[in-house]
Amino acid sequence: MRARALAGPLSLALAWLALPGGVAAAEETPREGPRLHLALRTGFGLPLGTYADVRTLGGVADTDNQISDDTHGVIPLWLDIGYWLSSHLMLGGYFVYGVVLPKTASATDPLGGGCPRGLDCSASGVRFGLQAQYAFAPHSFVNPWLGLGVGYEWINSQIGGELFGLDFEASTSSSGLEFLHLQGGLDTRLAPSFALGPFAAISAMQYTSCHVELSGEPAACELDDAGWHGWVVFGVRGALGL
Repeated sequence: MRARALAGPLSLALAWLALPGGVAAAEETPREGPRLHLALRTGFGLPLGTYADVRTLGGVADTDNQISDDTHGVIPLWLDIGYWLSSHLMLGGYFVYGVVLPKTASATDPLGGGCPRGLDCSASGVRFGLQAQYAFAPHSFVNPWLGLGVGYEWINSQIGGELFGLDFEASTSSSGLEFLHLQGGLDTRLAPSFALGPFAAISAMQYTSCHVELSGEPAACELDDAGWHGWVVFGVRGALGL
């Protein structure tokens, strides 16, 4: 009698395991709820806009100061850290270190922008701030996502070498708010907690302060009328969920 009494429930249990709603399917059910988000990105960024509508260096006003006159672009190393409030919505921060690629000034227009010929130039930039991202299909093999953020940016450049037979050194820095950056991408899930895919981002910023030093001595630098600039970045992102 006892064996017969157990046979019924046991048969039902085995049948349940074989169904799509059984334990095997339950183990495959995506985990819901908060989790840590880590991501690393890189790619290439193109400059847009000007340092300012009117920028005064050493008492000389300059209204033609396109950032693209000075640089080919930037190679970013971009770190994201965030927390998934749900399977779709992530809040967190970002930090970007950018290696700026300076142009060489034209021989016919040495003051038109870029690094003067015969001198060594280097530049780098930093951006950081807060962001939110929304995942449209967080448990699918391919997951499109969108994001937006606000933050701060500054960029530094150094020039050194001999100019007219004399040692010459100069450094400049500009900084200001990143009012908004929009971003989006397409993640491909390569493992349960790892995804890789392309992304693109565009930002809107204004420099609000600048600083110049010539051979270690401060020189005048003023942003008389702030202008808009930004970066269009294309690249690849690897994202890890914990």
